[in-house]
Parts: sequence; structure tokens; C-alpha cells
Amino acid sequence: MSNLPVPGTVESKALDIQHDTDPAQDHGPAKHIPHFGHSVIFFSLAFLMVNLCALVIFTAAHIRLDSISQHPGIALAAQALAYALTLIASAWIFPHLWDLPFLHGIHWNMLAFRRRWYIIVAGGVLLSLAAQSSLHFLPEPKTTAFDGLLKTQHAAWLLMAFAVLLAPITEELAFRGFLLPAIATAYDWLSLERSPAGLDRWQRSSLHSTSALIFSAIFSSIPFALLHADQLSHAWGAVGVLYGVSLVLSLVRIRTHSLACSVVLHATYNFSIFAVILFSTGGFRHLERLSQ
Repeated sequence: MSNLPVPGTVESKALDIQHDTDPAQDHGPAKHIPHFGHSVIFFSLAFLMVNLCALVIFTAAHIRLDSISQHPGIALAAQALAYALTLIASAWIFPHLWDLPFLHGIHWNMLAFRRRWYIIVAGGVLLSLAAQSSLHFLPEPKTTAFDGLLKTQHAAWLLMAFAVLLAPITEELAFRGFLLPAIATAYDWLSLERSPAGLDRWQRSSLHSTSALIFSAIFSSIPFALLHADQLSHAWGAVGVLYGVSLVLSLVRIRTHSLACSVVLHATYNFSIFAVILFSTGGFRHLERLSQ
């Protein structure tokens, strides 16, 4: 049934096919959430929080902002606070914009993870092993942003907690929760057939086309890899490996329809890296072994 008005009838208003069924089952036109505007809001919020927290914490510590690299512990604290505030603010703001629960809007889908948790966890370990193995064939960065933190046992534990808990949730929310569906939605809208049938399909379903998802996975992984470039001292081989990791995370997010799955995969990937360090340094008690 078309949504065009029927010629010769008294009612000339365009019909919405979703209102031609049982009114009790009518949910209105499909909601394309999150779309590009939502993604812009999220990244603007994250940018504001990162800069605001850095300003407040470094000012309170009487440290100049241009010397952040010399104080990795304080920089990590500022970043952790910014990530936490971004999550809290997002969980409050977006349900009001979407008229949906936050976890529903970002496609958290915990049920999909419960069904596949053992595959996701095993996949995270294997992905980490594959990434670390590939780095042996690439030029390694002379120093990284983490070197200054892997000096004391206390700092190493805090870094591990951040990398395994807070970073995967925030980064997956940003790149697989917001950016990936936003780019896919924009792609489908731009390639939409400008006809009554095309607009009718757009209103009926918020599902993305395969080509949109492939395009989005490729391009949303670029800023993810570049986000870590500074941490890796711009060693582009290592950044390229992270780009590949991001593609795998995107594939898991797409195939499972679950952000929870990509978050746990990301967390397991990071934990596997720290597990090797944890084992080789005797529980971070002999961090000097890392420089040997």
C-alpha cells in the first residue's frame, strides 16, 4: 500500500501505513537512532568533558596544560573522570531525545551476549594474540603513553582497571554505539530512492543495508585508530593493527546486533594484553623487567 493520497476521496491527507493497522500496535514511523545528529552531540559532549576535566584537574594540581605528557598519572585521572562524566551525561540526555531507554537506544542487547559470551571472550583473547603477534613484524614505537604509568605497582593496577573497565565501555559507545549506526543511517538516507516506495521503506524500518554497514565499519574505524595514535607515538604500523582490531569489533557489533558483545570483546582484548604483563612482572611487582 502506498502512502500517497487516494485521488477522488474526501480525505486528501497522506496515509501513514503504520496507522492503517490496529491502533494499539501502532508505534509510528521507524526511529533511526542514533542518527548523525545524535553522534555529533555525543562527541561534542565527550570533547567538552575531556577538556574541562583536564583544565580543572591540572589547574588544581598547579600544573600547566602544555606539560600533560610529563604527568601521565594525572592525565589518566582526568581522562577517566571525563569518560565517567560523559557516560553519566549521555545516559541522562539521550533518553529525553529518543523517548527510549538509553540501553535500548544504543542497542545494548545483553541477551545476545548471554547467548554467545564464551565465543566473545575466546574471540577477545585470540584477537589480542593475533594483534600482538603481528606487531613483531612491524616497527614498534620507541615509547608509548603508558610507559610513564608502568613504573609503580599502584599506577599499573589503575591503568589496567581503566583499560579493562572504563575505556572499552566509553570507546565502544562512541564508535560502535553512536558513530557506526550514525554513518550507516546517513549512507542509507543519501542512497535512498526518492520515491513514495523508497520513503515508505524508510518509515517502515530502521534496519541498515549491507553496503551501509560495510561503509560505516570502514570509516568509523579510522577515528578509532587515530584516537590511539598519540598513545603509540604515531607508530603507524601499530595504528594500522588497531584499525584492523576496530574492524573486528565493528563486525561483532553488526553481526550480534549488540553493543554489549563488542564492549566485552574490547575489554577481553585489553585484559589479555595486561595479563601477559601481569604474569611477566609477578603481579606488577617487578615492572623493571619490561625494560629488559
